[in-house]
Amino acid sequence: MGQLSTAELPQALQELFTEIQNTKTPLTVFHNGVPLVVIYPASNGKQRPAFGVMKGSGNILGDIVIPALPETVWEVLQ
Repeated sequence: MGQLSTAELPQALQELFTEIQNTKTPLTVFHNGVPLVVIYPASNGKQRPAFGVMKGSGNILGDIVIPALPETVWEVLQ
């Protein structure tokens, strides 16, 4: 991660944005020796929708309505 003071920012801003985009590494900007902001490169990938993310990942292994064991085996029902 690179470092930069606020005094150097106006002169190098365009060059820095190009470098951040090309190298895909974040840059920390310091003001009076204190970290002020971290600039991260933007991602070009599409955002996956939250709805339907798990579609097609499950398997039906049996009937979910009928109990796995007969009712006569269950102690609670006796």
